[in-house]
Amino acid sequence: MTLSHRERVRMALNHEETDRVPIDFGGGPATQIHPTAYSNLLEYLGFPEENLPVSHRGEGQVVAPSEKILQHFDVDVRGFYTSEPDSSLGRPIATNRYSDEWGVEWEKSDVLHPYINVLGPLQHISEPVAADVDSIEWPVPDDPGRVRGLRDKILAVREQSDYAVVLNLPNSTFALTQRVRGFVETLEDLLLHEAFAEAVQEKITDVICGIALLSLNEVGDLIDGVSFGDDMGVQNQSYMSADLYKKMVKPHHARFVETLHKHTDAKVITHSDGSIRELIPDFIDIGIDVINPVQVSATGMEPEELNRDFGMDLAFWGGIDTQHVLPFGDANAVADAVRGRRNDLGKQGGFIQASVHNLQSEVPPENIVAMFETVMETS
Repeated sequence: MTLSHRERVRMALNHEETDRVPIDFGGGPATQIHPTAYSNLLEYLGFPEENLPVSHRGEGQVVAPSEKILQHFDVDVRGFYTSEPDSSLGRPIATNRYSDEWGVEWEKSDVLHPYINVLGPLQHISEPVAADVDSIEWPVPDDPGRVRGLRDKILAVREQSDYAVVLNLPNSTFALTQRVRGFVETLEDLLLHEAFAEAVQEKITDVICGIALLSLNEVGDLIDGVSFGDDMGVQNQSYMSADLYKKMVKPHHARFVETLHKHTDAKVITHSDGSIRELIPDFIDIGIDVINPVQVSATGMEPEELNRDFGMDLAFWGGIDTQHVLPFGDANAVADAVRGRRNDLGKQGGFIQASVHNLQSEVPPENIVAMFETVMETS
């Protein structure tokens, strides 16, 4: 029996067997594609150039695939985002430099490279105290501009198609703390300035819970997944020990995830790159349903072991390596990776296939095609 796209995704996220592995391409901010790779893909497929808008701000320079491409590869998921609030503090500062609504300044070296956050509004404080949190202006969480038109867009997809819908919310507490305070400074604060670290995270969690409440009151009844990002690891380890995470960060993540579950029946998806295995039991404990992207090249992220140890409690979203296989392997290597992930992460459901991160400029179109077409061949 052939399932609808929505049925396929929902069943997989509920750890049920499906007719084939569901696939995602562009349904979230980390499963999109660099404009150069996208142009190469269009040419390879014999499709005309599309000139889609490029997301230059934030961490990446990517495009979301067009509906034509999504239908060509029979992609199961459609992703949606909140919008810029009317009250945003974001503004251009200079050529290739701007500040966002959190007061964080971003800069890029030239037109070909992505923006990188370079300065946070609380980063200059050398001996912070909790009261310093009130020294800056914070985003307005319930600004109506964030959700203007969002329900109509999602309703159109729900009424005119059978695709699964994911709402992508802004990043969560720890990532935003790093930006507002600075990466090194944040890690130091967790050990040296606990009261300040707690105050900053508490304030940020207040804001993102407010954004989540506004968004889910608008569309929580229409979505199948709600996603947020908060990277907690690097290539070979988590940012912090499990004990430090439990003490200083987990309570804020728990409050945010609880807010999500209270206002939608959709599965809660968290995006975290890197080696995060030691934190996964805590993610499960606070109610996270799905881990994206399963960075299989990171230490401790062997997919078969992850599924063995956590597959009863978590679904996995991603898994096709973007560090080695997709950019530097051939189509046969990509096909082998797809089959491998189906076998080690997709046993008895529980797996949505996607690239581990955005497809970069060097990924050849043959490999992209192999990633999607092999799903159909091996299911």
